[in-house]
Formats: sequence, structure tokens, C-alpha cells
Amino acid sequence: MTSQPLLDIIDQTQVAPDSVMAWWLGGTGFVFKTALGTQLYVDPYLSNCVSGIFGIERGFPTPIRAEDARPQLVIATHWHEDHLDPASIPIIAAQSQSHFMGPPSCIARMAGWGIGRHRMTALTVGQTQSFQDIQITPVPARHIAGVPGWETDDALGLLLDFGGLCVYHSGDTEYDLRLRALAYNQQRPIHAALLVINGAGGNMNAHEAALLAWQLGVQTVIPMHHQLWKDFSGGEQATLDPQLLVDTYQRLGGAGEVKLLAVGEGIVLKA
Repeated sequence: MTSQPLLDIIDQTQVAPDSVMAWWLGGTGFVFKTALGTQLYVDPYLSNCVSGIFGIERGFPTPIRAEDARPQLVIATHWHEDHLDPASIPIIAAQSQSHFMGPPSCIARMAGWGIGRHRMTALTVGQTQSFQDIQITPVPARHIAGVPGWETDDALGLLLDFGGLCVYHSGDTEYDLRLRALAYNQQRPIHAALLVINGAGGNMNAHEAALLAWQLGVQTVIPMHHQLWKDFSGGEQATLDPQLLVDTYQRLGGAGEVKLLAVGEGIVLKA
């Protein structure tokens, strides 16, 4: 599979001023494109490096090869390899002028890969950063993976403000009351929420994600991290069927639209 068709679609897509375009890469990976043409990659896992660490294979070919990627900005929500990809990030850095953001643990690893300090910005919860026409506000995440040595004390989620359109990307996180409070602590509403639902490895399950989406009162709900691995059940607590989120969200009376994306599929998000 070549990544060129999706890259061509991204490059050729014209984005309206009051919207942003988002394409799902699988896992928690997304590409965003703004009206000014800025391309932001969040958690791009574009390799198969986790296979060599845990023996877990990708479930599908990467929709974009690292060698072809030309983002202006890359953000990793934490340092786990399927979010901060050690086999892809150095390639992207070498073949583009990309800027990189992430919590301090990510910055330290990228510095070790030879990425210049001037190309990186550390993210701290509550401190907003600006990049071209995007405002990035890191928000809390509680990601306790339960694997010794894989602690992520500085994992975070993201509030991405695209000119008044606010998109919440949960990163990897368990359900946490601090996340529910996002609905009340912002100057403007959250319009779309991209929420982990896999229920394993320190993440919300589909029912918890549905509850959070209902509490945030968003217009658009997009489940993620239910599709990435081949032959991986996730254990008894896993909820890999996104329809579970749909059903629970509807029973709660959620008024937003739930979009179940295929890998590589794009969606227009509007305020």
C-alpha cells in the first residue's frame, strides 16, 4: 500500500475558514488540515516498531509512510511507541521542516534522536501554545498502562483551537473527573471530541467514553484506538466495538453525532 493517495487527498483538500479537516490514521493518530493549509499530525504511528517490543503487529498497512509525510507540526500526547514512534519521528524530522511538541518525556527522547532543541516545544497542562493558525492547550490525562517501566506521568490530552473551532483529543487516558470539568472551564464550548474507547492498557472503555462525550456536550464524537493491532483482543476489559459507544451515548440522551471513521477516512469538523 502506498501512502500517496491519502497524501494527495490531504494536499488537494481545500478547507473552509470555519472548519478543519481531520483524517484518522488508526490508533489515536490523526492528521488535521486548517483553512490556511497547516498540517498537524497528532500521535502518528506510521511504522510497525511495536512488533519488535511486544510482538504486536499492525492490523493494517500505514495509510501514510514516514518517508512521505510533510507536516508542519507533530504532537505526541505521551512517549509510548504507538504515539511517539521512534521508527518514524526521526525520518519525518530529517525529511521535513516540521516542528515537534509533546510533554517533557517526549522532548527528551526526540532530543536523543538528534532533533534540534529549536524544533521542539515542551507541553505542560494548562499552558497554551500557538503554532501558525492553531492554539494548543494541553489538558490532563491519566494513563496508567500497568506495565513496569512504561509509566507515563506526563501524558496529556489536547484542546486544539482552530480559529474558534475547538477539538478535544483525549490522548490515552482513563476516565477522570478532570476531563468532565473541561466542559465548564473553557471560554468556548468543545465542538468535537476524539475519544479512546479500547478499555485496555490504561484507557477509557466505550461506555466511559460515551459518558464523557455526553458530559462535554459536543456536536461530534469520534471513537479511536479501537483499531490498530492485528489479532489483539485486549483482554476481558477491552471494548473494541465502537457501536458500544453509540448505543451507550444514545441511551444517555447524547445530542451530538457519532462518526465511526475507517482508517484513512476524513471528516469535516465545523463549529
